[in-house]
Amino acid sequence: MQKQITSPSELLDHRGNLKQSGWAKQLLLNYDRNQIRGHQFRIKEWDYYEIINPEFGIVLLIYDIGYMAKVIVKWMDFITHISEEVSETIWFSKGSLNLPSSSEKGDILFKKGNSLWECKWDYSAEQREFNFTFPKFRNNSGISGHIFLSRPKKMDTMVNVIPFKKKNQFVYVQKANCMIPTGEVLVAGQKYLFSEENHSFGCLDWSRAIFPYHVEWCWSTASGKVNGVPFGLNIDYGFGLESSKNMLFYDYQGHHLDSVEYSWNNEDPLQPWNFSSHDNRVNLTLTPIQVDHEGMNLILLKTKCLKVYGFFTGEVILDGGQKLIIRPEDKLFGSAESVVNYW
Repeated sequence: MQKQITSPSELLDHRGNLKQSGWAKQLLLNYDRNQIRGHQFRIKEWDYYEIINPEFGIVLLIYDIGYMAKVIVKWMDFITHISEEVSETIWFSKGSLNLPSSSEKGDILFKKGNSLWECKWDYSAEQREFNFTFPKFRNNSGISGHIFLSRPKKMDTMVNVIPFKKKNQFVYVQKANCMIPTGEVLVAGQKYLFSEENHSFGCLDWSRAIFPYHVEWCWSTASGKVNGVPFGLNIDYGFGLESSKNMLFYDYQGHHLDSVEYSWNNEDPLQPWNFSSHDNRVNLTLTPIQVDHEGMNLILLKTKCLKVYGFFTGEVILDGGQKLIIRPEDKLFGSAESVVNYW
């Protein structure tokens, strides 16, 4: 199991190597892109927000992976099982988006033509404010929205500082669950509301890294309530020299896990996905209601993603030994993915 990071420091030393590795519950290390020793095309940075409920959801993603930068809005209708996305691209970006050095500060503004993707911090209210407009969505019928996403300061997150074999390669990542959305999205003229009342929750994947050219991972996330108490999970594995990136969240407190993996039927991914840990702290089943296949092939730049959305049931054990039973009536909704990247 990884060691817990408890002392703040710089992420990298003057040679561009990690000063610490392990896990933490908050972003304790200072990320400075200027300290990285590597080609601009190797640096990968992204902010990924996913806001979902059992009927519909949205992904708000901005990334810069050196070769290119992109903003994406993906709309998902879990009733009709249709996913649609719209995006804007900048080629050979090499960090020109100036994404913030922390998830806890800094605004983001991307404008290209009539497309807008914006994330602003409201520090007094401890929430992010999203504004976006993409007229080209769905044959120019458009998608736009205004959403607030809150995360109380007392809420733990899953933070990892992960080394690779090459000393200048690393991943600094924060996963946050159980974020509370309020707001609306207009999809081709139809309004959709996000709130706690319709079981809407948000999650964040904030990542800054120098990855190897070929990397694979599995990531699963879910947020909701169990016994009327906020509950979430982050199951994340598959790359790096230290890969215990798993945590349960209950009443905003994080419970770190050792190795957890999941299995699925690749020929029929709508079959149940099974989650288990060697210490029996996790015994879960994800029953999918929707499958998404994503990816691109630009010869040297290739990505492939299998992702399912559905409901979790089963049992987990918290740090103190308390067992939580997740029942169908809890309607714990989330996702699981398998990703292969050549980038």
